[in-house]
Amino acid sequence: MSRRFAFLLSLVMVAFLTTANAQWKYAKVFPDTNLTLSNGLNNCMTVDPNGRVWIMPYTGSNDSVKTAAGTYAGAWHFYVYNPDGSLYKTYGPILDFNGTPDTLFTAAAGYGMTTDHEGNIVAVKNSLTIRKIDYQTGKETARSAVSPIPGYKSSMTSPMCDASDEVFITTVIPTTGVGPVALASDFSSVLISVDTSMYGSYSRNLTVTADGNDVWVHHIGLGSLHYHSNNGTLGPYVLDPDTAFKDLVIESSAWQPKTGWLWVSSGNVTSGMPNPPYSGYAWYGFDMTNRTAPVLKDSIVWNPNTGLAGDLIASDPRPRGIAFSPSGDTAYVAAFGPSKGFIEMFTGKATAISQPPGNVPSSYSLLQNYPNPFNPSTKIDFAMKATGKVTLKVYDVLGREVATLVNGVQAAGQHSVVFNANNLPSGVYFYSLTTSDGQKFTKKMIFMK
Repeated sequence: MSRRFAFLLSLVMVAFLTTANAQWKYAKVFPDTNLTLSNGLNNCMTVDPNGRVWIMPYTGSNDSVKTAAGTYAGAWHFYVYNPDGSLYKTYGPILDFNGTPDTLFTAAAGYGMTTDHEGNIVAVKNSLTIRKIDYQTGKETARSAVSPIPGYKSSMTSPMCDASDEVFITTVIPTTGVGPVALASDFSSVLISVDTSMYGSYSRNLTVTADGNDVWVHHIGLGSLHYHSNNGTLGPYVLDPDTAFKDLVIESSAWQPKTGWLWVSSGNVTSGMPNPPYSGYAWYGFDMTNRTAPVLKDSIVWNPNTGLAGDLIASDPRPRGIAFSPSGDTAYVAAFGPSKGFIEMFTGKATAISQPPGNVPSSYSLLQNYPNPFNPSTKIDFAMKATGKVTLKVYDVLGREVATLVNGVQAAGQHSVVFNANNLPSGVYFYSLTTSDGQKFTKKMIFMK
């Protein structure tokens, strides 16, 4: 079967699958048909809180910078576009970090980019370095050492952050004995390493929930491996035997604002096509309310008929990028491979998931506080599967109790409580939920005055 025929057949299949649910309308090539970057994008696209689209080329531009050795190397930029496609700013090749110039974009390619929960840009560049960029000023606020993770010999995948802005990442090429890790928000230390017993295939990205409890490592050829911890990066993470996403070949993923759905890419000729009923060259949106049994809700299909020069079908546009506007009603999808037309813009609608009245949770749970970091108050949500006594307490890093938020009988259902730390010093705190049958859940939060 030719590549062209396989691609066209895949479009027919996905159209049949999603006609009833699909709500996305192709708008245009973004920002326009003139932007040309060799090889397109490699998971290097994200959207900041202002709705501006940040992209980072896989390869360098024609600019160059002088190195410490006196030679010149190709330089890279961040290109930042307004939602209407006009260029807002270009950052680089020299960025400032605490008053010290930094040749951020010398020597290698862009491997991935995301936003943290404050909207700042977290980028993997030069294969083995991570940088954080203030989305409002374009300046670096944190940088990692080269190969910040002991044992990592391969390029790093695209990162993703939890609500504490801890950075989850793994390697592109499997590295024996070193699995996915979570880094501190300033990249200064490894918080935890995830089990590696199932390692053995290439990865381009991973997915983490806001509470840090669930991590999906998307392996090309092995499917997605789901790791779960009841306590986020306090661990331990255990491989879950669920088979979510087993029929997909995922190279990019993103959470959609408002709906809370997780969108993942499906596959392509080079990396491998998905199993029916899914089609390649598409992204699928899943309701993740039940994290071990996602429910398919929607899809976006790459549009090859953009009128650009060249044959986008033959160039095998590998789906390596997806990002949403802050409202969740505009989607940007990106491909690795084409040098033009590698970002497509779709418009739709974002309908929030609502819980039916009286719906009782199937288990106890403790969610990540919001906002986090916070000053001086934050909201903590927890769920009760049955009426019973429960305690919710806050501790400092030395394990000393600093507050009791709940201590008594609570009805089955969803609950919220506000914690005010106005009289406490800035720092890291832990909050723990203990149920009457002895279950205990603990999470970390950061108070910053």
